[in-house]
Amino acid sequence: MRLWALALLLGALRTAGAPAPARNVLLLLADDGGFESGAYNNSAIRTPNLDALARRSVVFQNAFTSVSSCSPSRASILTGLPQHQNGMYGLHQDVHHFNSFDSVRSLPRLLSQARVRTGIIGKKHVGPEAVYPFDFAYTEENSSVLQVGRNITRIKALVRHFLQSQDERPFFLYVAFHDPHRCGHSQPQYGAFCEKFGNGESGMGWIPDWKPQLYRPEQVQVPHFVPDTPAARADLAAQYTTIGRMDQGIGLVLEELRRAGFLNSTLVIYTSDNGIPFPSGRTNLYRSGTAEPLLISSPEHTERWGQVSQAFATLLASLARSGCSSPESLSCQHWSRSSPGTRPSAARATTR
Repeated sequence: MRLWALALLLGALRTAGAPAPARNVLLLLADDGGFESGAYNNSAIRTPNLDALARRSVVFQNAFTSVSSCSPSRASILTGLPQHQNGMYGLHQDVHHFNSFDSVRSLPRLLSQARVRTGIIGKKHVGPEAVYPFDFAYTEENSSVLQVGRNITRIKALVRHFLQSQDERPFFLYVAFHDPHRCGHSQPQYGAFCEKFGNGESGMGWIPDWKPQLYRPEQVQVPHFVPDTPAARADLAAQYTTIGRMDQGIGLVLEELRRAGFLNSTLVIYTSDNGIPFPSGRTNLYRSGTAEPLLISSPEHTERWGQVSQAFATLLASLARSGCSSPESLSCQHWSRSSPGTRPSAARATTR
């Protein structure tokens, strides 16, 4: 999935030609999210908000990340370039310290030049800041990632703040949840998946808008690539609880969009960065590591709502033109060679 993203976003946000109502984009990103939702036929978990979004979307069954790792995948989303071209070869934070090349022209930079307001709430996990500047930003760089990525009441308030401060420009808002990422390695007091964070128990804090849904190990559906063991089932039960928190958060975000009057002028995309954090999942090149959920809801194409697409949403070659930040870039050269007679600059026109 990734290089098509710029084509969708820049196309949705283009402002050239006759005056028209602003067209906005809301990107909802799960952190290590998989297919654990009713929208993808998992009957063991309750995800009413994702299911409702799916009924207003085209549901893609064959969407793939360009790389099954957090920072490289997110950098591809925000540049339209695979990691070997944008420079984000590995994780951004801590000892890894990978960054995109300084010359990369990312989506927020291009949109800003096109007079589109940009915002990010949640987990950013890419850098440097000069390459990925957002007009409105609440991420781990200036806040607690637990608060901006898992506290859905805080996320709701930040989305409301962004929408209430919106001007006449169209907007691109990127809400990057930290759920359902594991957290036993960093905050073990909150459980393997931070499933206890904000549940109201002593020392866990309280997220007012979250109604925790608990699952027993025997209730979960074990993916075919995960060993069916008691430990795996216990982890999946904890994962389900955090997916439920994210699902309720998605409902809150979409309600804020509706209340602010933007629901019918906003393209909504839901997907994930990589596979689930289980054996053969995240960081693996198997389908279980690279396949992603993908819901695309366009208010201008209601006849497509509820449709299921078997199309392969990789498109690394055919949509490489969407990453054409300069005619001499490798992706532009590749696209121009494969499409005789079409200039790479045509893709850039959608940003004007």
